[in-house]
Amino acid sequence: MKNEIMNFFAKGTNLLLDHGITLIQWGDQVHVHWGYPAVIFAYDFAVEDSRLEEAARLIENSDTGFKSISPSLGVRAQGALLVKGYRFIHQADNQNYPTHLHLVPESLVHLSVHQADLVPSPFDPTREVHRPRLPELCISLIRCMEDYRENSMDRWPAKHSLLILIGAAIFREPNMGGKIYIPEEETESEEDYKKKQDKAIQEIEAWELTKDDEPYRPKLIKFLLRSPGS
Repeated sequence: MKNEIMNFFAKGTNLLLDHGITLIQWGDQVHVHWGYPAVIFAYDFAVEDSRLEEAARLIENSDTGFKSISPSLGVRAQGALLVKGYRFIHQADNQNYPTHLHLVPESLVHLSVHQADLVPSPFDPTREVHRPRLPELCISLIRCMEDYRENSMDRWPAKHSLLILIGAAIFREPNMGGKIYIPEEETESEEDYKKKQDKAIQEIEAWELTKDDEPYRPKLIKFLLRSPGS
């Protein structure tokens, strides 16, 4: 059944690509790329703001079998980044937790195709979608957090994603699982962790960023220093 659903997702996303609508990966599918062992319940894609409603109409009014749904109470509790946009499930997906297709505006997640590379679609390797480059993605998540007040739940998806990327892509933790929430002092010496932290900061300092993104570099380093284990 899973393969059948993925075929349906290929048909739906290919329809958007056929109409010249670009798709930027976001959320768990990006985490999985960087080695985080997530089970993907929602395929999130950012779409150019001016074409988001068109993309939603194409999906809903086509013969691809998708239907629009409202975010569940659990999703709504996690804030604006997961609530905004359009969510779809396929009518043939009768699982207790059907897989979602979630389309959001690029401006919501502070990403554009200029900050991403073309990669094979997760549903059809003959087609291409965009995946954000690591530096631009990390900076975009800092910007997402700054869109909301300090203690707002709306910050949670971006903060959670950034913690995952720090652990999986920057610290390159093997077999992470939920390790990002375990203080590193419990699993390694303070000296070893400090060396790993210094190496991560050097990597971030070496990133080539645009003039607009440059002010967020020190904010990212500050976030890293304050993250669990620091």
